[in-house]
Amino acid sequence: MRLLIFLSLAIATLFGCSSSGPELKTITIAAAANMQFAMDSIAELFEEEYNINCDVSTNSSGMLTAQIEQGAPYDIFVSANMRYPDKLVQSGLASPPYIYSYGRLVFVYSSQEKYQSIEDALNSNNIKRVAIAEKKTAPYGTAAIEYLESIGKRERFTPKIVYGESVAQVNQYLKSNAVDAIFTSYSFINKFKKQYNFIEVDQKYFSKIKQGAVILKRGEKHNAEESKLFVSFLKSEQCKAVLKHYGYFVE
Repeated sequence: MRLLIFLSLAIATLFGCSSSGPELKTITIAAAANMQFAMDSIAELFEEEYNINCDVSTNSSGMLTAQIEQGAPYDIFVSANMRYPDKLVQSGLASPPYIYSYGRLVFVYSSQEKYQSIEDALNSNNIKRVAIAEKKTAPYGTAAIEYLESIGKRERFTPKIVYGESVAQVNQYLKSNAVDAIFTSYSFINKFKKQYNFIEVDQKYFSKIKQGAVILKRGEKHNAEESKLFVSFLKSEQCKAVLKHYGYFVE
């Protein structure tokens, strides 16, 4: 009787282990805040295609770079510009970057208002607070400041400006009604266009937002094959279609 019980338990254990299958590999991705919505779709498609899990963390590109420099365990960095990936390459923390898209800057405000231009909106008494991502850490914040400087209005509108750590925080300011308008990535309005009106900022007023992806040294050491697959996936027509859907320019 004891022998039968032992054999039954052994068989159950054997079949239980075999049915669970091998544990899936996981890559850790540090993604710029403007890529939050697009990255959700990209990661899901990648996981389905390659059966590899994606653990994605989002923040401003500058903050993520600081985390990587301090040893944060990321395999891949998907930045909102090339400055930070280049900095990591120079520090020996990453392989050469790849430009996966070009960003678009928009001015977003309540759907109950309608303005002919961004200047009209900024001059309006209904726009009392305007959120911009911090220039030191967020490329879209840099672009917004460049725009205001290009039209010669930065000093004039400074009293209305509220700074956020990243475009994700800026977006949250608008959604919570903490501000009346924001400068943010086109990907935000792509997702919330039924709730807000927007005006796209002409590209001539700011430096081109070249968004770069890079494999970090940790990825090269621990998940080299999986990391290379993900960066290659960013270059695929399937991924480009997702990026275009969220308003990015791709080549």
